[in-house]
Amino acid sequence: MYLIFLASGFSGLSIAYWFCIILAFIFALLVAKDEANLFDIFITGLFLTPLVADRTEIRPESISYLLISVFIYILFQFSKNRIPWKWLLLIPLLEALWSNMHIYFIFGPFLVGVFLFETLVKRNFFMAKKLGIILALTFFATLITPYGLSGAVYPFTIFQNYGYRIVENQSIPFLENLSFINPSFLWYKVTLGLIVLSSALTLIRKRKDFPISLTIISLTFAVLAYFGIRHMTAFALVSLPLLAINFSVIQKSLSKWLNREITWFLYGIISFLILVSTFTHFSNKLPWNRNFGLGVVNGSFDSINFIKNNDIHGPFFNNYDIGGAMIFSFFPQKKVFVDNRPETYPAEFFNNVYIPTQESNVAWQKTDMQYHFNAIYFYRLDMTPWAQNFLLQKIDDKAWAPVYVDDQSIIFLKRNEENKKIIENLELPRSMFGS
Repeated sequence: MYLIFLASGFSGLSIAYWFCIILAFIFALLVAKDEANLFDIFITGLFLTPLVADRTEIRPESISYLLISVFIYILFQFSKNRIPWKWLLLIPLLEALWSNMHIYFIFGPFLVGVFLFETLVKRNFFMAKKLGIILALTFFATLITPYGLSGAVYPFTIFQNYGYRIVENQSIPFLENLSFINPSFLWYKVTLGLIVLSSALTLIRKRKDFPISLTIISLTFAVLAYFGIRHMTAFALVSLPLLAINFSVIQKSLSKWLNREITWFLYGIISFLILVSTFTHFSNKLPWNRNFGLGVVNGSFDSINFIKNNDIHGPFFNNYDIGGAMIFSFFPQKKVFVDNRPETYPAEFFNNVYIPTQESNVAWQKTDMQYHFNAIYFYRLDMTPWAQNFLLQKIDDKAWAPVYVDDQSIIFLKRNEENKKIIENLELPRSMFGS
C-alpha cells in the first residue's frame, strides 16, 4: 500500500482499497456458486451491496475482508469435498501474513474452528482431523509477529486502555438514541431478519445439508455489527453465501406450490424493490455528489497548506479527529497533542486532561500553562459536546485570534509577538461565527 501511495497517491489507495473489497465480494459469491442458482446469487449480492459498501474510508481492514472471504471459500470447498485437504495449508500461511496487518486476524482461527465444529456434528472425523491440524497451525501463525503472544491476544486486551468513544465502536441502539442517522441500520435489521427467517425455513426443508458453519459465522458477525457498527461490511460479506443458499432452497420449495410464471413474477417484484432501495441507499455516493471520486475530498489539505505557508509553529492544541492529518503532514517537525489512535494514549489522559480541557476554561488555562500552546488546530465538525463548547469559548477568548476557517477546520493563534503579523493580516471578524 505504501508503494502504491508513492506511485499514485491517495487515488491509487482508493483503487487498491476497492480492488480488495471487490475481490472479497467475488470470493463470497463463489462460496455459493455450486449451492445456489445464479439468479439467487445475483439478487443476494445486489441486496447486500449497500452494507458491503458501508465503510468507504481507506483502511487496512480491506485486507481482512478479502482474507475472511478467502478463508470461508477454502474451508467451505473442503467441507464439500471439492478441493484436496492440502489447500488448507494456505490458511496458516495467510494467517501469518494477516496477523501482521490488521486486528481482524483473530477471526482466522475462529473460522477454522467453526468448520471443525460442523464436521464433528456431522461425525466426519477424517475432515475433523485435518481441520484440527490446520486450526493448531493457524493458532501458531498468530504468534509470528514482532509481538509474539502479546500480539496474538491483543484483540482481547485493546479495550482495556481505550479512554475515548468513537462512532464505529458504538452499538446500533446507542447511536439511534443519539439520533445518529445511518440508512445501514435499517438495512442491517432487514438482513438479520431475512437470515433468521430463511435459515429456519432451510433447516425445515433441508435439515441434512443445513449450512451450519455459514449460519454460525453470519450470526456471530451480526452480533458484532449490532454492538459495533464497524463490523457492518464484514457481516454483509459473510452473510452473502448463506442468504443465497437459503433463498435457493426456498425458491425450489415455492416452485412446487406455485407455477413458474408466478414464481418469476414474485422474484421480478423483489428484484425491482431491491434495485430501487439500493439506488436510494447510494444516493449520497453517486457521481453527482460532491464527495464522489478517488482520493481525498477536495480542499482537505487547505488548512495544512495554510499552516505551512504561514510558517505557524507549535506547540499545537488539536482535537482527536485531526491528529492523524497532522502526523501525516508534519511529522517529525511538529508534534500533536492527541491523535485518533485512542489505544496508544492512557485512558486517564482522555478522562482527566483532553476532555476537561475543552469543557472548562479553568482546566484549559491549567493545560495551556503546562504546554504553552501557540496555536489551536481543530476539526470543527467534531460533534462532541466538549468540542462544541470549546470552540464557542475560543471564539470569545480575547487571548486567541481565529485566522483560518473552512468546511472542516479552524485555526486560532495566540496573541503574541510571534503571531502578531499573521494576526494583523489574517484575523477573521467575530461576525463570521454568529451571535
